[in-house]
Amino acid sequence: MPALNQSVEECLSATGPLAGDWPGYRVREEQVQLAVEVEKGLAEGLSMALEASTGTGKTLSYLLPALLSRRRVILSVGNLTLQDHLWLGEYQKLRTVLPQLRQLTVLKGCDNYFCHHRFQLAREGRLPGQGQTLVHQFWAELSAWLIQTRSGEIQTLPLAADQISELSAVVTLGADQCLGHRCSHFADCYFQKARQQAAQADLLLINHTLLLSDQRLFEKGMGALLPAVDCVIVDEAHQLPELLIRRNTETIEEYRLQRWIQAVRRQTNGHLALFPALPVLLSQLEKLWQLIRHQLQQQGLDQGVKTVAAGSFKPLEELLLRLREQLSGLHVSAVDLTRELRQLTQWIELLQQARGDESVLYCDLVEGQLKIVAARLQNPFTSLNSDAVAWIFLSATLTVDGCFEYFTRSLELSGLQTRRYHSAMDYEQRAMLWVPADLPLPSAEDFFEAWTSRLLHLAQQLDGGILALFSSHQALQASLPLMQECSGRTVLVYEPGVNRHRLLQQFRQQANSILLATGSFWEGIDVQGAALRCVAIDKLPFAAPDDVVSLAWKYKAGLEQSSVFSDYMVPHAVTRLRQGVGRLLRATDDCGLVMLGDRRVLKKTYGIRFLQSLPPMPLTESEAEVAAFLSRMGITRKGASNEFFSTEKN
Repeated sequence: MPALNQSVEECLSATGPLAGDWPGYRVREEQVQLAVEVEKGLAEGLSMALEASTGTGKTLSYLLPALLSRRRVILSVGNLTLQDHLWLGEYQKLRTVLPQLRQLTVLKGCDNYFCHHRFQLAREGRLPGQGQTLVHQFWAELSAWLIQTRSGEIQTLPLAADQISELSAVVTLGADQCLGHRCSHFADCYFQKARQQAAQADLLLINHTLLLSDQRLFEKGMGALLPAVDCVIVDEAHQLPELLIRRNTETIEEYRLQRWIQAVRRQTNGHLALFPALPVLLSQLEKLWQLIRHQLQQQGLDQGVKTVAAGSFKPLEELLLRLREQLSGLHVSAVDLTRELRQLTQWIELLQQARGDESVLYCDLVEGQLKIVAARLQNPFTSLNSDAVAWIFLSATLTVDGCFEYFTRSLELSGLQTRRYHSAMDYEQRAMLWVPADLPLPSAEDFFEAWTSRLLHLAQQLDGGILALFSSHQALQASLPLMQECSGRTVLVYEPGVNRHRLLQQFRQQANSILLATGSFWEGIDVQGAALRCVAIDKLPFAAPDDVVSLAWKYKAGLEQSSVFSDYMVPHAVTRLRQGVGRLLRATDDCGLVMLGDRRVLKKTYGIRFLQSLPPMPLTESEAEVAAFLSRMGITRKGASNEFFSTEKN
């Protein structure tokens, strides 16, 4: 029977094609129910938010209905890694079992494709830095690849990941730098070819960066980025509230401005003979910024976010324009100021666009530092050029306090059907949450030393890998020296610039290693079995008060007359904590411990909101109960002593 004549339920049944031909496939009732719900949404044009916990089989539950449907559909996933995983993994498996399924087309951002124009500039030595040297270094590989490649995706270069990353900066361009129709290589542009294919696709796979793209491509006369469709299915939809703010918010921050001035002075030292006005302009900028801050404080800035007409910043804009004129001359004649000019241009464009739109700018004072914010929160749904698009949002963590209110309010959504699908994982029997009884609060000076010490003692007892998730890079660095000195295990560290995929492979392969990480490792990683037996989290993952997201919440809460802490900061932190905890059990036979170092979860009134949102696993403060759990699960390290557990206070 042709696949298109079968229902989702038939395909996923015990007598269906997947059960017969998909290695290791087993029928999961939650997966079937979720897939049928997605199928219904596609068929009837319904918009819905569906929470499907780890173990449900979420990816197959929306991919199969989309492939079987006759409607035009966009699938959006959280990032490039997940995009590649879906394309190379589940999709290829399904096509093997059901070859009649329709084609899935992939579109990525502009900077993922080889740029002929950029390559020409580098080849001719017209790029600053080491562009020409890099092109010559990899000339043989580039030449052979250009003959063979059809997609032009830079990640398909036959080079090591770090080499691709280095070369990518030379032979790719971001959408804001693309020349569009003015480019002499437009007809051969790989990105344009990918967009043309996407425009004709019935089923298109993108990532959230593309989904939330602003209007810069329209302004270049390049047409709509995404085609008109009947339905958009968004996986990892819990990311949207924060991503929407970050994609549409630009800032001029005092500390960045100060660092920029210092960098310009350092870079231009010794090259000012022909540009004597530059030092004067930099001093004027410092004085003008101080004056702006002082005037805003007099107008009540200390009491919260203040809105200011963009035209009020015209003197700042004019001064920045004069600075750009000076720096451009220096850049051409004497010194490479590419980075400094790029930052300056971003600030100028922020002020010019806000003034041109006759909009307001939001000003805030964080720890005595002034921040100017331009928030242009555009509705991401309008980029689809359709007034009748159904939206299906999926994630393992869409609810807070048992409901979808935070998610729908953050995106200003209404009329969504909602449903939760509970996990097939047995958290009650195979997991435990431990909040050590003797830890100080995170605000204490000795917190990180105490938390690291408890984690090190646990590492001596536990058989299996440990993923330590930190609230910030600063927190990670505070614990790193002690971990490296005393753990007796291989310590892996995720830092900016480190290859994420390679680090995860090391973690999986090196038994009993400890991986210290921040940021993206809180979600989207899948490590099964003995390689991961403990997820250790230092603090409740509240956003920093000076983060642009916090500032946006503060302004939004003021408009709504709601609480920025209770209505935004806590729900966001709850969602992030749920993602971190979700790294533990990835298969039904997994087991392990969650160690949370933040006792506010037990002492503060808002703590119950975190606990009630986590999977239903036993909570303990007792080290003895932890020891008993490890023993029962068979994950106590051989030769481990009981000294760790004898330190428990009575």
